[in-house]
Amino acid sequence: MEILIVAATTMEIKLIVDELEKVEEESHFVKSYRLAGLNIDILISGIGSSFTTFHLTNALREKKYDRVINIGLAGSLIQELKIGEVVNVVSEEFADLGIEKQHEFLTLFESGYIGVNDFPFQNGLLKASDSADWINLKKVKGVTTNKSFGRDTSIAEMREKFTAHVESMEGAAVFYVCNWMGVSCYQIRSISNYVEPRDSAKWNIPLALVNLKEALIGILKFIQVPVS
Repeated sequence: MEILIVAATTMEIKLIVDELEKVEEESHFVKSYRLAGLNIDILISGIGSSFTTFHLTNALREKKYDRVINIGLAGSLIQELKIGEVVNVVSEEFADLGIEKQHEFLTLFESGYIGVNDFPFQNGLLKASDSADWINLKKVKGVTTNKSFGRDTSIAEMREKFTAHVESMEGAAVFYVCNWMGVSCYQIRSISNYVEPRDSAKWNIPLALVNLKEALIGILKFIQVPVS
């Protein structure tokens, strides 16, 4: 089975790489590893939708993968998720793609530029592939932004506009590209902070990274045996 793991930064993947057997370097961005019966390529895409879209599209044109798994840290928009908790993001929206008017922000759906069910969207959402039988994590909704929100006003506006549970900077781009290219896609995120006025003293990145590693390695070991 050929797996592509997509991470924005080397920090988010380093602990996971330490558990894998390195095979070769496919390119500056993609490196190959093995874990028992799995062939695992890792793409460091860069932060944000633009870099992720470009490098993931190139990777999928170069090689056929059975599954793409986007992994990384995320901010939680709800208090019900704990710092360090690892979640399975099953739907995504672009939070900053649209038109800003004097007193409101309109998504591309609300402004009429695209329909809510225009492929690959489903009722305005980008969906992950079904993972019910092999990812045993809490399933949440995500929102993707090209900036990490840190002001009361912008955070309140995002919460009012979207019903997401977690925020990242790449998830929707991964789902968009994979759905267009017909590749199964999934997203695993570990909560490093709450989305609130920025105070890094409240963050726990080390805990989030350790828990992300343990969750992902467990998932990879589970899918060494093909799922029927």
